[in-house]
Amino acid sequence: MAELLRRTRRETRTRDRRVAAATVMRDDVTHGLLVEGRESSFSFEDRTRGTHLLSLGSCSCSGVVSGEIAPDNAMTLIWLKSGRGHLDGDLMTIGRPTLLRTTAQPFRWESFHKDVMRIDRATVEAVAAERGDWEPGPLVFQPRHVPEGPALAAWWLMVRTVAAEVLNGSDEVSLEREQELTRFAAAGLLTAIPHWPVGQDEPPRTAASARFARAETFLLENATEQITVADVAAAAGLSVRGLQDTFQRHHGIAPLTYLRGIRLLLAREHLQTTPTASVAEVARAAGFAHLGRFAAAYRAEFGELPRQTRQAAQEA
Repeated sequence: MAELLRRTRRETRTRDRRVAAATVMRDDVTHGLLVEGRESSFSFEDRTRGTHLLSLGSCSCSGVVSGEIAPDNAMTLIWLKSGRGHLDGDLMTIGRPTLLRTTAQPFRWESFHKDVMRIDRATVEAVAAERGDWEPGPLVFQPRHVPEGPALAAWWLMVRTVAAEVLNGSDEVSLEREQELTRFAAAGLLTAIPHWPVGQDEPPRTAASARFARAETFLLENATEQITVADVAAAAGLSVRGLQDTFQRHHGIAPLTYLRGIRLLLAREHLQTTPTASVAEVARAAGFAHLGRFAAAYRAEFGELPRQTRQAAQEA
């Protein structure tokens, strides 16, 4: 019989700063934690669901939460949805994931809403070793790296898939499936942020030494061009079948399905941030040659037409 894991769900809603502080300390290893805010208007909400291998959380607060956050057994990524946030004194960018480093660092969140993903550290190191063709071990991530463009789209593609299962899936999950999903999340992290083994000086040559890493790099660097599966396979020195198999193993989908997801997310961000651009211009910029197929795929993915996204951005 398959071993099962239970996805725990924790929720806290409070107007008591002491309860808010206890919740933050339950979720993260912190030092010198301060939770501040006017007693009459203070509110705090925190939700987390997942296992020790992989979890997603969301936290909002009308006040200020500050202190120092220390590493644990998870790779922790945070992205602000609103408000202000600082790590190491640097202002965080709304909607961009930030990876907490492996040493303690000061933080300050102000009137914020943030999401967090925690991925088992050993799984991330194992997947990185497989992708990079090196021995498993501690990693160095490019400091203060903020993903953009196709790499950012690849990150959100992973988050959407993981969130659908972690937040809406059953309370019990097989260990095998949770390990598979954790590896998938690890791949999304490793795609978004340059990394290399501790003791090496730079990422590009080593991180791209494995064939899958070369394939993924080529695909992301040429995501808006008219490339084929054969082009990606050739760039990595793989057969088309080999490329399909390795993408299925790492991302759970075929290369062209992955590429389409990247392009759709690029288009959505473009529509939301540059509403003066026409839908046709956005489609072409994202790599879609056929406007009608783009609109149909967009609606299937996001539940609305591109022009509706554009209109909402114009009215915001």
